[in-house]
Amino acid sequence: MTAERTKKKKQLTYKGKPIYRQGNRIYYGNLEDDLILVIDIVETKNIYGRQITQKAVFSIQDNTGELGQGTVYRKGERDNLYKAFDMGSWWLQDALDMQSKS
Repeated sequence: MTAERTKKKKQLTYKGKPIYRQGNRIYYGNLEDDLILVIDIVETKNIYGRQITQKAVFSIQDNTGELGQGTVYRKGERDNLYKAFDMGSWWLQDALDMQSKS
């Protein structure tokens, strides 16, 4: 994707933080932060012509190296995307708060 195309698209956010998607992998959080939430959609089901997430694995990762390849600090699994975002965003915010206190 070129920079021009990226600027024209409206940034998707959840709870005030940006969301980026590459295939079945979703990155959530500010890319400038040291930690980021990574969600992998591992199972979907076709319901009325739409692919609905049936299983999502999420983790809080170190974001200081290559995107999505950092050390995993905490990992979980949920049966739908909303639950993964909800729990993962809470974990991410908690980890960022603890990091800022140190």
